[in-house]
Amino acid sequence: SYADTQRRVFVADSFAGLPSPSPEIYAADAGDTHHTHSQLAISRKDVEENFRRYDLLDEQVVFLEGWFKDTLPNAPIQKLALLRLDGDMYESTIQALDSLYRKLSYGGFVIVDDYFLAPCAQAVNEFRTREGITSPLIPIDGCAVWWRASEAATHD
Repeated sequence: SYADTQRRVFVADSFAGLPSPSPEIYAADAGDTHHTHSQLAISRKDVEENFRRYDLLDEQVVFLEGWFKDTLPNAPIQKLALLRLDGDMYESTIQALDSLYRKLSYGGFVIVDDYFLAPCAQAVNEFRTREGITSPLIPIDGCAVWWRASEAATHD
């Protein structure tokens, strides 16, 4: 949204790493250890500083701090042009897709950083199947994928 006062950038993050897995709800996350890796917890202050360093931190940047299950379902987001996911786990990925994909504009883009992780890929594939998404899934770098929203029926 650089120099565009009509658009906002939403940054949803726990700033505390990843949640402990809930395999009773999300079986694909059974045995996941991401929550034990402290290096995955980047402070909000550090993220804000990175935005500031590139002159990107302004009132258009909105931080949604907390677990996706708590912040995304009722996030103050009406429309998205770009949905970039970096959730690592099935739980985080499916919660973000369930909460936000319907807000993606027709022709908008989805980028999933962690598609190389089996639980993340499973969440993406199951979501796309459930929602009837047929847009090609394009690999980026051996880790991430993207697709362009082209199915009008999936949007509000």
